[in-house]
Amino acid sequence: MKKICFYSPPFPRVKSYYDMIDIAAQYGLNAFEGLSIMEFAQPDIEEAKKIREYADSKNVTCPCLSAFVRFAHGKENVERLKRYADVAKILGSPYLHHTIVGEFADPGKVLPCKDELFADGIHAVREVYDYAESIGIKTIFEEQGYIFNGIKGFGEFLDNVRRDVGVVADFANIYEAGDDFLDFLSAFKDKVVHAHIKDVSLSATNPNGTGLKTLGGKFMYEARVGEGVVNFKEAMRILDDIGYDGYYALEYSAKDDNSPDIANALNFIESFSQ
Repeated sequence: MKKICFYSPPFPRVKSYYDMIDIAAQYGLNAFEGLSIMEFAQPDIEEAKKIREYADSKNVTCPCLSAFVRFAHGKENVERLKRYADVAKILGSPYLHHTIVGEFADPGKVLPCKDELFADGIHAVREVYDYAESIGIKTIFEEQGYIFNGIKGFGEFLDNVRRDVGVVADFANIYEAGDDFLDFLSAFKDKVVHAHIKDVSLSATNPNGTGLKTLGGKFMYEARVGEGVVNFKEAMRILDDIGYDGYYALEYSAKDDNSPDIANALNFIESFSQ
């Protein structure tokens, strides 16, 4: 059986992490992945203690805490991430996953600053890693955005950071860089410690203006899990072959509370259990 947890709030009715824990238990899941929203919009230590107590009462764990930051906006985000490492420790999470640049604008506005953002990001990642490691937390990273993404870009990040960071196998972000997830997974499979399940569609046009422009020249949209471009069957095979036994965090939110999308996505993921 695959170990599955919720990442983003799965339904509009989820207004707090207490709701998230209840929903996880309702679906027979024993885990949720925290994100820097709701009670964790700020790294609140006291609230983390309350949520940990409630999660324990429901036999639900937090295998990973995620935080969205932009290092380019100042050193205060480094200190903020250190506090999120403290929160992860309280929640019992072994991992702190965080963004680096966190920019999703037109690549033409980001790539001219690539060298500066890369250097600043590497320095900040090291500082956060060293603090997190000192309290027993491992920092982990997914391919994301236009700089720390793609097989080449993510490989440069791993080569330059000079820390034992872990890799989050995000099933969809690689398409922002114009690469394919199977190629990314094959390249970095030995460092995978966590996974984000989601799917996307790609289009040559962007009629409603909501698509994310990719480095491959197409526009990327969120898709129902199993209905987009991701080859889940082969990806799951690769992860099974390397003996991956971590969590698969479902990063998908249904548009309304009565939607069958979540149940369908969970059943789809379970269909690949060996």
